[in-house]
Amino acid sequence: MQIKQLQVNFDAREDRLMLRIATAERDEIAVALTRRLIKVLWPFLQRMLEGHLAAESGTETEETLQATLGAGSFSEPFDEDDLSHPLGTDPVLAMESRLQPIDGPACRIMLGEIRGRQVSFDCDRDLLEALCAMIQATVEQADWDLDLAALALPEPTVVEPDASPTLH
Repeated sequence: MQIKQLQVNFDAREDRLMLRIATAERDEIAVALTRRLIKVLWPFLQRMLEGHLAAESGTETEETLQATLGAGSFSEPFDEDDLSHPLGTDPVLAMESRLQPIDGPACRIMLGEIRGRQVSFDCDRDLLEALCAMIQATVEQADWDLDLAALALPEPTVVEPDASPTLH
């Protein structure tokens, strides 16, 4: 799926973020993102930006990343003309997600219902930064009391093998 346009807005009635994806083939796919899913997915999106999709120069700091996330311009309205809806007009309620690094460097984001409709799309660094900026701005608008900056994956712990085993 070649993405032409993304939009994230807040649906107050449903208390969900609505991700709309328009493709170059003039398809629209809508995905409902819950607070719970954003809370779990956000640290992995950030790790993907800082790891697999990190700037090649390797000099990007956390401050630079945050400035980039907040610097996007989203003034172009979502083009709704003549879009087809291959998964139906009701949004996919994302209850599970997967994030996978792929060659490019890029990543594949998979969102879907449990044993139901699934959406999968690929992002390069620029597209993922734009998506993260939209999510961040919309979470603030939603007033979910969700501090995305405070959400972090725990650092993996490395267990050093002990030379002498403990016997009981």
